[in-house]
Amino acid sequence: MPNQALEQLANTLKISATELEDLSVLSETHLAGLDGLITAAQQKQRQTLNDAIENGLNYVPAILRGTVKKIVRG
Repeated sequence: MPNQALEQLANTLKISATELEDLSVLSETHLAGLDGLITAAQQKQRQTLNDAIENGLNYVPAILRGTVKKIVRG
């Protein structure tokens, strides 16, 4: 039976579960906890990057901000 917590962790990391097979010795609870920590870290990283972009835009002249924002955010 496939380990759902391991599959979820692989999905969070955007890799295949086979790459995490060594972690299959951990319990579902531990894997779910690890997944939660990684998810929280990813969210914090995204928020920090967004904050840095917004702060950096303060150095761009107001007339160009919209265009620069589109370029930076893709």
